Amino acid sequence: MPVPTTNADGKPAIEFTEDQKYIFDTRGWIALPGVLTDDEVAEMRDFCCHLKRDPESIPEHHRSSIGGPLEKLTDHPIVLGFMNEFVTSAYASEECYGFRMEGTFLTIRSKGHDNFSPHGGRGMLNFPGNSHTYHMHHDKAHSGLTRVVWELNPVKKRSGGTLFLTGSHKGAFPPPKSTQNRDCPLWDDYSCPAGSVLFFTEAITHTGARWEDDAVDRVAIFNCYNVVGNKWHKWEPHPKHLTEMPFKRGTLFRPVYCQDNVLSPADNV
Repeated sequence: MPVPTTNADGKPAIEFTEDQKYIFDTRGWIALPGVLTDDEVAEMRDFCCHLKRDPESIPEHHRSSIGGPLEKLTDHPIVLGFMNEFVTSAYASEECYGFRMEGTFLTIRSKGHDNFSPHGGRGMLNFPGNSHTYHMHHDKAHSGLTRVVWELNPVKKRSGGTLFLTGSHKGAFPPPKSTQNRDCPLWDDYSCPAGSVLFFTEAITHTGARWEDDAVDRVAIFNCYNVVGNKWHKWEPHPKHLTEMPFKRGTLFRPVYCQDNVLSPADNV
């Protein structure tokens, strides 16, 4: 099956190591520290602050969490490497991604903001159409709906990052009632520096948490990806922004169907 080896900026895909693939498959999530440079983080965080507090200062078609410098996160080389391994379908070429981006949002949360609401899990038992599925076969795994979170400020353990019931994407049993308590030891989370990226399957039980850091806000971009023939979220990119993107990046937002859904630059996205 052909998959793109470079992203829209010509940068080569960063493939997951054997260890990273094993961790994601068994745990359902993985955090990779320090992927972005300090300069990238500063520029993106500044854009996020303007987007949240002064949107009029940004052109209308860029007033989203893929606008301005955030656009390059949509097909960052580490994202491409992950998607080629865990999400892409047979509908791909060097010029066309084998997956879609179907949703995005920005969160800026100050100390005390609480978002504890456990949901998801048991993805191997979900019917097709749900999208929150996880499948596997010998030496291969597939994450139907996948979330990629870019942390633009440091995250301390047990201070408000996303919480997970590790392995619950494969769970036969529902989450125990004890997990309705945020202090339940079954909840796992992470610490990471600014510029880190978090991957998790939406088939896992997960939740937000109360942000406890009074030094910095949580500033994070939540992007969501799916197979080319399925869609869960209603969100679409601004049409004008789409016309400005490089062709390959634009294939992230092509129509949702399977048959012959491989585009070339001669096609209209």
